[in-house]
Parts: sequence; C-alpha cells; structure tokens
Amino acid sequence: MGDTKEKIPLERVDNNRWRIPKRFNAAMHVPGMVYADDELIEQIRGDNALQQVANVATLPGIVGYSLAMPDIHWGYGFPVGGVAATDAESGVVSPGGIGFDINCGVRLLATDLLHEQIRGKVDKLADELFNHLPSGVGGAGMRDLSPMEMYSVMERGSAWTIEEGYGFAEDLEVTEEGGCLAGANPATVSETAVRRGMKQLGSLGSGNHFCEVQKVEHIYDQEAAAALGIERVGQVVVTIHCGSRGFGHQIAEDYVKLAEAKQKDFGFNLVDRQLSCLPLQSEEGKAYLSAMACGANFAWANRQLLMHGVRQSFASV
Repeated sequence: MGDTKEKIPLERVDNNRWRIPKRFNAAMHVPGMVYADDELIEQIRGDNALQQVANVATLPGIVGYSLAMPDIHWGYGFPVGGVAATDAESGVVSPGGIGFDINCGVRLLATDLLHEQIRGKVDKLADELFNHLPSGVGGAGMRDLSPMEMYSVMERGSAWTIEEGYGFAEDLEVTEEGGCLAGANPATVSETAVRRGMKQLGSLGSGNHFCEVQKVEHIYDQEAAAALGIERVGQVVVTIHCGSRGFGHQIAEDYVKLAEAKQKDFGFNLVDRQLSCLPLQSEEGKAYLSAMACGANFAWANRQLLMHGVRQSFASV
C-alpha cells in the first residue's frame, strides 16, 4: 500500500487529534479520527494502519468517524486500536474487525498486601503461579468441560464459574456486563469451536497474554485508582491478560469465511477483503453476534478461573 506518510492526508484538529478527510477516498462514508500526540503520530505514519483507518470508513452503515486509539497499529482489516460504530438497522458487523480473540481483556486483582510483605516470597509466588495457571500455545486449561458444561459457559459466562466455586458472587459486580453478554446461543457455534473450548477454560495461552504481579509506584488519579481498589503506593496488584483462547479464534475463523463467501450476495464491494462483513439485520449477522456473545462469555469465565488460580497461589504462599 505504499508509504502512508505521503499517501494519506492528516488534518490537525487539536494537540491530540488528527482527521483523515473523506476526500482521501470517495468510498469513505465518514472521516477518520486518530488520537495521538506529536510523538505518536510520527510512529503511526510509518505503519499502514492509517490506510486501515480509511478503509474502515468505507464500511456500509458506519456512523460518526472511523476512530483510532493511541495504540493503533496494523491489524486484520481493522487496525488494532480501531473503533467503529454502525447503524443498528442499516449497518454491518465485521467478524475480522471484532477480532480473532473475542473479548480479549485485562483483569486487575487488587490485594491488601504491600511490596515489603512479599519481598522474600517472590520466587515461591512465581512457582505457585506457574503451577496454578496453565499457559502456552494450545495449552489445556484448569478445567475440562463436558458438552453440557461448555454450553452453560457459553450462555452464562462468569456466573457458571462462581456456581462451580471459582470465586465469589461479588466478583460479578465488578466485571463488565456482570461477566455475561445476553443473546448467546450455542447453536450458532460450530462443533469444532466447542471441542476446542472444552479443553481450554482456565488458561492464559501465549503471545502477549500474561499474568503479572505488580507494585504500585505512583497514583495519578486518586478517584479512578480507588474505584479499582488501588489505594496506596507500594500496594501489590495482579493483572491478567487473556481472552477466549482457541474457542474464540475458531468462532472468528468460521464467520470470517462465511462473511467472505457472502459479500456478493449482500451486494458489497469492499476495499479490503479482510473487512468482509454481515448486515446486522441479516440471519448471518444475527448468528455471528450470538456466537460472538458465546465467545465473550467464555473469555469472562476464563479470566474468572485464572483469577481463582491467582488467589490460590497467594494463599499457598
């Protein structure tokens, strides 16, 4: 696609926003908007992600802007860090844009410990975390599921894990959506995806997924920090970064293939095949949203089990 620094015009809006005007490409329905300061924008210019911001702006039914967050970099169809909203009636959903790790996210577990209290126990704690938290490519999870249990996870997310003893009811109160997206129907998920998920609940996976024990060094916003349970410098917290594992990846793969096969049927002529999409009001679009909800619920349940493993690790030390 060439050098985006020369190819794509950027209009400065203010100190931290840059607009890609619609005139850049006649197929753009909305402008692009990039959130970045002067230093970041120079890094971003060297990545074809700006072209992807413009490409997303051509999606049917997109409204407002094709947005790019400060962490923007090249992705699948959408840039990583890309955000778009489409009209609920005339808009579309792009499985590739949602991504292959459905509901990948970070969970923060705040402890009541200070760094000094664990200083001499870090090695032991690390060993316990490795023992309790499965990781690695294709790695098995903490809990093998029967088909019926897998269906329950797809439909109910974190609530199922709480009932099975992996946490407390209060955990749901501080989890997005209570750890469950409505509208999840296991019938919209392939048997291949189900089989992959049955073996992987409660696992980190690989890539940039991690469990990290951290020390609070500075609090920039007291109110925001307090909402997360962060109260003082030196406090020990744990972050868990993972998603829906091979289950979510298989859902994405299945529906990306379906979307690609259906583009002509829906009359779409997209600038990038990776943006293949499904009308929200079509049977295929509704099926994907349902399957996506199943993937999201699995991811919440996955992080809940991993958090349980972290709690066990700390308790054993």
